[in-house]
Amino acid sequence: MKTNLKVCLTASTLFLSATATHAAMINQVDYFSLSGNVLIDFESVTGGAAPGTNYDGVIDLVGASFAEKFEGQTLSTSGNSDILSGAPTGGGLTLSLGAAGRNLNVFTYSGDGNVLTGLGHLGWPNFDAIGEGAVAILFDNDQSEFGFQSVGGNLGSAVFEFWARDGSLLDTIMPTSLGTDYFGFAREGGLQDIAGISIYNTDPAGIGFDDIIFDVPGPDDPRNVPEPPVLALLLLGLLGLRLTPRRQKP
Repeated sequence: MKTNLKVCLTASTLFLSATATHAAMINQVDYFSLSGNVLIDFESVTGGAAPGTNYDGVIDLVGASFAEKFEGQTLSTSGNSDILSGAPTGGGLTLSLGAAGRNLNVFTYSGDGNVLTGLGHLGWPNFDAIGEGAVAILFDNDQSEFGFQSVGGNLGSAVFEFWARDGSLLDTIMPTSLGTDYFGFAREGGLQDIAGISIYNTDPAGIGFDDIIFDVPGPDDPRNVPEPPVLALLLLGLLGLRLTPRRQKP
């Protein structure tokens, strides 16, 4: 991520123009309308002034994990940028690490605290690698909606690929004119089947990620089932009603 990334851009809540490769399965929505229960802001992860901290392994946080790509995807390069192709293999989504110094990075970005970036092929701590690499996010539970803040772009473009748990592609969105923006995404029909997203960009300054919001329980989510103590109290209450002696008529 080049030095001009250090200039804090004015955050925009406007939707970026995007092109879907087929009929929309994922819709762009207002980030601030999302009702997720979990927010990942990377403040619990060691960062520091740019070039920050290099991470060669998976970054595993509450509800989501991060790496370069998914197993089965192929990595190539264009200029300083990573390019992903192919689809996840093995019948499911599994994170795949980048080479040492080319996986992930966290650093403190002026005005936004810690941000996550992918590392391009030039490798950490080269500033031209920071923000140029691919990033994959794998959710612990399937999602119906989520969002994030993109940080530091310089009017370039990106590719967002949304994957189901079995590795099938749900949708692709290709935003342009990247800057510091907020993206919100919602599954068509409210279906809860977004298991992961892979992202790569060709922005001249690269992009980082912050404030990932997700974890909206759906109607069939097991987390909506009452906890065992609650169930026990309900059963005891029903049993008490059955055992209460009826008053005889005078």
